[in-house]
Amino acid sequence: MNNNTFQVQVVRRGIITLPKELRDHNNIEEGDTLTLIDLGDGVVVMSPKRSRVDEIADKLAKEWQDSGESLESMLSTLREVRAEYDTKKS
Repeated sequence: MNNNTFQVQVVRRGIITLPKELRDHNNIEEGDTLTLIDLGDGVVVMSPKRSRVDEIADKLAKEWQDSGESLESMLSTLREVRAEYDTKKS
C-alpha cells in the first residue's frame, strides 16, 4: 500500500472510520461533510472540500440579474450565435 491509499472496513449501517493520518492530513474533523463522487467500476473519490457549485451559480445569477441579463436573454443570444455559426459553416 502506498502513502495515499488507505483500507477501511465498512461496519453496520455502512459506517466507515477514516484513518487518523488521513483525517489529520486533510483537516477533517467530526461533523464535517464529505463529498463522495462515484466514478463507476468501484472507484469512489471522497473530497473534504465543500462543493462551491451552488455558491458560484448564485453569484453569477446575481451578477447577471444586476446587469439586466436573464436566462431567456442569454438563451436567445446563444441561439443567434449558433445560427450564425451554422450559416458560416454551410
